[in-house]
Order: sequence, then C-alpha cells, then structure tokens
Amino acid sequence: MRVVKVEATPVTMTTTRSNATSRGSGSSFSRTIVRVESDNGLVGWGEAPRGDSAALINKRFGPRAIGLHPAEWQKLRQVCLPPRRDWGLIDESLDYFAYSGLEVALWDLWGKEAGLPVYRLLGGGVRTKTPFAAYAYAVDRALGHSTAEVPGIMAKIAADMVKETGSSLFEFKVGHQPVDCEIETIRAVRDALPDHVAIALDANMGYTEDQARRLLSALRNVEISNFEEPVATLDGMMRLRRDYSIPVSTHCTRIEALEAYPGIDGVVADFHLEGGFIPLLMTASAVASQGHRFWFHTYQELGVSWAARCHIGMVCPQADRPGQALINWVKDDLVTGDDFRIRDGGVCPPDRPGLGVEIDIDAFKEAADVYAKHGEQAYLVALS
Repeated sequence: MRVVKVEATPVTMTTTRSNATSRGSGSSFSRTIVRVESDNGLVGWGEAPRGDSAALINKRFGPRAIGLHPAEWQKLRQVCLPPRRDWGLIDESLDYFAYSGLEVALWDLWGKEAGLPVYRLLGGGVRTKTPFAAYAYAVDRALGHSTAEVPGIMAKIAADMVKETGSSLFEFKVGHQPVDCEIETIRAVRDALPDHVAIALDANMGYTEDQARRLLSALRNVEISNFEEPVATLDGMMRLRRDYSIPVSTHCTRIEALEAYPGIDGVVADFHLEGGFIPLLMTASAVASQGHRFWFHTYQELGVSWAARCHIGMVCPQADRPGQALINWVKDDLVTGDDFRIRDGGVCPPDRPGLGVEIDIDAFKEAADVYAKHGEQAYLVALS
C-alpha cells in the first residue's frame, strides 16, 4: 500500500458556550481536516490545529508523502521537519501542527490496512480506558452575567459535567474574573461536588504572583489537586508551590529547562505541538524520568484529533492522571456516532481498524464553507 493523494481542508466550528479564559473569550475556532488516500482505495483521516495548517500540508508536506507506505512516518518526518527544534523560529510551531495532522491520517490509514486499532499499532493498551477530567471554560461576564452570579453558574456546570462524564476530577479555567469572584467560585465548585471528586485550576498564566498569592491564601482550607500555570514563569510557579503546598503544572516540555525546576509537579503536553505520537510518548517518558507527572493538554479539537488523543492515552504509561478535555463544548465534532464520549471517567476506543471514526461528510462540507466565507477564526479573541 502506498499513499497516492493528500488533501487538507480548513474548517471552522463553534462551541456551545463562550470559551472564556484569562487570555480572552470566543466561540469560533478553525482546524484542518486531512484526507489521505492509498493505492488500494483505503482512506485515512487526520486533523491539525488551525485552518492555515492546510496550506502547509497541501503545498509542502503532502507531496512528500506520495509513494510512501503509511508506516514510514519516520522517513516522512525526516523530510518534513528539521532534525532538531529551533525555538527561535516562530513559524516552526505551525510546521509541527501541520505535520502532526498528516501523521495522524497515516496512522489511521495504516491501522485500516492492518485491521487494528491505532493503539494496538502503538504497542497495545496499558489501561482499560484513557482517563479524562470533566473540564470547563470560565463564565464569560461579557454575556451579561454579574460577578455575583458567576459562582453559582460555575458550580452548576461542575456538577452537571461530573455527572455527564463520570470523572473523578473537575478542572476549570480561572483568571478571567476578579480575584474575589474567583475565590468564591472555587469554593462554590468545591461545595457542589462529592468529596471523592477532586478539583484543579487552569489559569493560562493569567495571574501576577501577588494575585495568585491572594487567591491561594484565601483558599487554604480548600483542597486543590493542581494549579496549572498560575503565573507566567517557572520560578514563580515554584515559589507558589513551596509556600502553599499546592501541586503546579506547566506546558513547558523542554527537558533542559525543567531540570532547574524539580518542584514543578506536572507537565502537560500534546502530540500536535510535539510533532506526532512517538515524540509525545518520548516526552512523557523523559519528564517522568525527572520526577514530574504527565498528562494531556487539550486544544479546541474536533473528533479526529480527539479520537487520536484517546488512542495514545491507552498506550502512554505515564498518562495516568485524567487529561484535559474540551470536546464536550464543541457543537459538532464532524464525526459520526458517540463511541468516543467520556463515560465513567474515560474513553475506551472502539475495536475498529485505525482511529475508528467516520467523517460526517455533510457536516464537514458545511464547516469548510464557513471557513471559506469567514476565514481563520482564532481560538480566542482578545479581551477589551
């Protein structure tokens, strides 16, 4: 089997509620859907962040995949990405995004040829399902909610999401509201959930260190299982960890940088930014060897990337903490069925070849038309 055609299409989708964080809010986002066709008629599907990944795949990376067997991902990677990452090149992250979408499609295609789910191609499951947190955006006050209403709204979201997903962890965005409002919101969320359900916070670096200290000082009697990127520096995170004994996590996966910060408890990563499944598994192993916990970061993904996340979670030994999940807030994930819905705290991919998803062609075409009409839609728009 050889690849004979690669086609990447940008799409735009919406969320069921405003995706408010400390960095902004919005309800539309763009992605790229990748279709790879083989000479025996099989089709593999992939997905990349951002709609502008499509041009990179169609013009640069896709032509280099023609004639390759889907299993030759290593060969393709060598001709698509540099041998080492240059953190000074701004465009390089988009290259990794685009390449990862193409690679997902190749894994899907290879699995279909082999008659095996992707997680079996990757070595087989080390757990019965990939664990995920119930995860939510902040309440967007720009929609007319007062600060007095925010704690009750978020508490209801927390209770509803835990009931829907069966997760043992509720994680939510903070830093969007005034600090006093956040304090009351966190308390309300804790009171709304059963004792066995932990809570975690994700600030997207939204606090100054003084703000974070004011928040944590007021919450000393509230058990918080993790605080993700409360401030913008690893130094600041370490100081908060030392002074408040609340575990902290970061998106930084640079091993040489993390070596100086052994007090950072968790590292959160994604196969798109790492440039594929195997690099992500290598990252997980490397950060675990330094004593950090590991779990999955989430973008605003659609059904193909979500399925890929579920498959790789089955084979990553280090990813035992529930990963982040925003799929619940997508209005249409562009795939058929609900086999990848979070149930009892996780997802067990169906025993079907490849990723095990089918594209909803009509919905896909509609989303492509929206992109063609409106162009790239950022994950977030800036706060005024």
